Amino acid sequence: MLRRSITAIAALGAVAIAASGCTSSSNTATNTKTSSSSTTSSSSSSGNSSAPAVVGKTLVVENNPLPTMTDTFNPFAATSTGKSVNALALFYEPLLQFNNTKAGSYYPWLAKSFKWNSDGTAITFTLQDNVKWSDGQAFTADDVAYTFQLMQQNKALNYTGLPITGVTTSGTDSVTITFSSAEYTNLYGIAGQTWIVPKHVWSAQADPATFADPSPIGTGPYLMDKFTPQGFTLKANPNYWGGTPSVPELSFPAYASNNTALTALQQGEIDYTGNNIVDIQKNFVDKDPAHNHYFFPATNTVVLIPNVTKWPFSEQAVRLAVSAGINRSQLSTQGETGYEPVATSSSGLLLPNFAANVPASMQNDLKATPDADKVNSIMTAAGFAKNSKGFWAKGGKEVAFAVEDPTPYTDYYADAQIIAQNLKPLGFNVTVNGVTPDQWNADASAGTFDSMIHWGAGGPSAYAQYDGWLDYNLVSGKTASGDQGRWNDPATQTALQALAAAATPDAEQAAINRLAGIVSTQAPVIPLLYGAGWFEYSTKNYTGWPTKDNSYVDPSPNSANVEYVILHLKPAAS
Repeated sequence: MLRRSITAIAALGAVAIAASGCTSSSNTATNTKTSSSSTTSSSSSSGNSSAPAVVGKTLVVENNPLPTMTDTFNPFAATSTGKSVNALALFYEPLLQFNNTKAGSYYPWLAKSFKWNSDGTAITFTLQDNVKWSDGQAFTADDVAYTFQLMQQNKALNYTGLPITGVTTSGTDSVTITFSSAEYTNLYGIAGQTWIVPKHVWSAQADPATFADPSPIGTGPYLMDKFTPQGFTLKANPNYWGGTPSVPELSFPAYASNNTALTALQQGEIDYTGNNIVDIQKNFVDKDPAHNHYFFPATNTVVLIPNVTKWPFSEQAVRLAVSAGINRSQLSTQGETGYEPVATSSSGLLLPNFAANVPASMQNDLKATPDADKVNSIMTAAGFAKNSKGFWAKGGKEVAFAVEDPTPYTDYYADAQIIAQNLKPLGFNVTVNGVTPDQWNADASAGTFDSMIHWGAGGPSAYAQYDGWLDYNLVSGKTASGDQGRWNDPATQTALQALAAAATPDAEQAAINRLAGIVSTQAPVIPLLYGAGWFEYSTKNYTGWPTKDNSYVDPSPNSANVEYVILHLKPAAS
C-alpha cells in the first residue's frame, strides 16, 4: 500500500547504475501528519567523469510486437512508435524514477530533490548539475518549465491530466509547478510520467502535438542510429550525464506477433522482452537453462474497457451484467496460461499491492466463473428482455458489441474470444474484432471501439490506478491518453481530486473508498485479472537484471523502467 510522504522520506539505500558511476537513492514514503510548513524530499545523484570504455554486444529488446514501424518518437503522442515499443525513456527522461513493484519507492533522476509547499498546490524541483541535451546544449530549468507549460497550454499534450496553473523558474536549476488543487498523491504523474523535452527544439515546432520527432534530442542515454519499418537501432550517448552506458547499442526489431517474437526468443535472438509465453519452462527456460530466466511481478489490473458513450455500454446494467458473465478463471488459465491470477475485488485495486486499501465489502466479491442468475437479475431489473434470437434487447435495440484487441497480442486476442464465448449463451451478441496494434492504439485514443481488453493503469499508488482509468481530464476532444472508455462523472472527478489532495491516511482511504465504490457499482472499467509485469531475459550477454530477490525496479521493458534496467546491465564474462 502506498503511503505518500508529506514530511519525511526514509532512505532505502543507494543503488549504483552499472558502469556509469551514477548513484541514486531509493526512497519510500512514510505516513505522517500534514504540517503547516513546507516539506522536503532529497537525494543526490552524480555523473561519472571517468566512465569506463564501452564494451558489450548489441542488446535486442522487444515488448509489444509491431509488424511495421514508423519513425515517430513524439513523447506526447499516444500512437507514436516510441510509445508503442516503450523506447521513449531511452531518449527523454522523467524528473524521478519509480519502482512500481514497491509502493512508494522512487529514485532521483533529472531532479535531485523536490519540495512541496504547505498545502500541496505547488512543488519545486531542484535539478541535477551538468546535464546536457544530446546535441550538446545545456539542460536547464527553462526546459522543464517549457515542458509543463506546453502541457498547461495544450490539453492534447497534457497526457497525465495535471491541473497546472503556472510554472516559474529560479536560476538554472530550480523550477516550481503550481496546481489548481493539491496533488500530493500524484507525484508519479508529475515527476514519473512527464517526459522533459528541449525548449530549443520543441519551441520551433508549429504543432508539437503532430510533430513526428524522428530523431529525438533528449537527455537520455541513447541516440537514434538507424531506422527502417522493420526496426531501429540506438547507440549509446557518449556524453550522457549519468556516464556512458555499458550497453553500446540497442536493437528494437519489428515482429508480426507474439508467436514470431517467441521464435526469435527461443533462438537466442532477443535479450530482453515482456511477453506471455505458453509453458514458459519448456518453450523458453529449457532452451538455454543456464541463461534464460523470467520474473513476473504483479504490476497492474487488466480490465475490459467499455466505451460508455456508445450503446450498449452506455447502460450501467449492461456493464455490470457483462462483468457477472465473464469466466475470469478461464481467462487466467487459458488466455494467460496461468501467469495472471483472476481479479477478486470489484474495486479494481491491484492485489496484493493495495490489499490494505480494499473496502471490506469488496474483498473477494468478484466470482471467478460466470453467474447466470446474477446476469438475468441485473438485466431484467433494468428492463431488458430477450428477443427472438435469444439476445437481450431494450426499446428495440439489441445488446450487441465487439471486443477489440490486436491479433499479434495472442493472449489478449484469446481472452477476447473467451469473453465472447462466455457471454453469447447468456444473451449478449458479442463478436471479436482483431486488429493491428497500431489500429488498437489509435482506436483506444480516439474512442472508436465498443470494448477492449487492456492492461490497467499501473503505478506506485491507488491514485495512479484510478486516475488512469477514470480521469476525464485525460480526454481532449478525440484524443485520450487515459480514460479511454470516456467515463465522465462529476462525482468521480471530485473523488479523484480528494485523493490527490489527501494529507492523512484517513483522508486517503476515504477517497479510495469512494472511487472503489464507483468502480464496483457502476463498472466504468471491468476488472478481469491481476496483470503480470511480463519479463523474460537472457544472461548470455549481460548481467545485472532485476530478480525476485532484487526487484530494484519493475523489470518489464516499459517506459520509464526500461532505461533504469538497461543502465544496470554489465557485459557478461566471456
